[in-house]
Amino acid sequence: MKGLVFFDLDGTLLNKKGQVDLEVIEAIQQLKDNGYEPLLATGRSPIEVSEVIRSTNIHSGVFMNGQVVIFKGEQLIHHEIPKETIERLLQFAKEHRHGITCYNVDAFKIIETVPFAQEAYGYIHTPTPDIVPTFYKEQVVNMMLLLSRDNNDEAYQQAFPELKFIRNFPYALDVITAGNSKATGIRALIRTLNNNSITTYAFGDGANDLEMFQEVDISIAMGNAIPLIKEKADYVSADHDKGGVIQGLKHYHLI
Repeated sequence: MKGLVFFDLDGTLLNKKGQVDLEVIEAIQQLKDNGYEPLLATGRSPIEVSEVIRSTNIHSGVFMNGQVVIFKGEQLIHHEIPKETIERLLQFAKEHRHGITCYNVDAFKIIETVPFAQEAYGYIHTPTPDIVPTFYKEQVVNMMLLLSRDNNDEAYQQAFPELKFIRNFPYALDVITAGNSKATGIRALIRTLNNNSITTYAFGDGANDLEMFQEVDISIAMGNAIPLIKEKADYVSADHDKGGVIQGLKHYHLI
């Protein structure tokens, strides 16, 4: 194995319709043929991106912002959010008229909904989950999505220092265990593989890719990335829907 190549999804590997273009799928296969292991690096859960996993034949990844790491189908890293913490967050969210969706490797369900839930999930090209208020009591929860369009993100972070809140799109914040990120997931994976000398690459466009960019050897920002990501990247490619992934892979002679 020559190296590990991590791909963010929204705004990076996926096109504007939330799908992977055929040309990108072919490039990923060529990447594998050339001895590199492609991995997803996403805030989403494996079940949520099962079609992406199937279409790209990528069975490794850092999911839910580092809460779960899977390598070639085997789950290596697994962080849970305590039920007592979820209870307190749920009460806080209700007081602020916000919603919560809970995620694990196999399922995701809304435990407190909001009027704009369907609009929020439409924004990320995902079917609106079922409402199951007791889901977190019966299932492991690795990540939550706080459904909020307000600008009071800091209030949550101050009230729950044991959690980390990341706003990646206008309708919601990812909620994970404090201290975790895509970067910590990558670090833990390399430690588990016992291969500190392997070269790592990452493609991304958003705020939750910043720590990942600082962790890997070579970082590639999409042309549509936020300014800070472009500033920190080793290379700025074309937009995600204009061949940016393929251009980046070719630039570093990975394909």
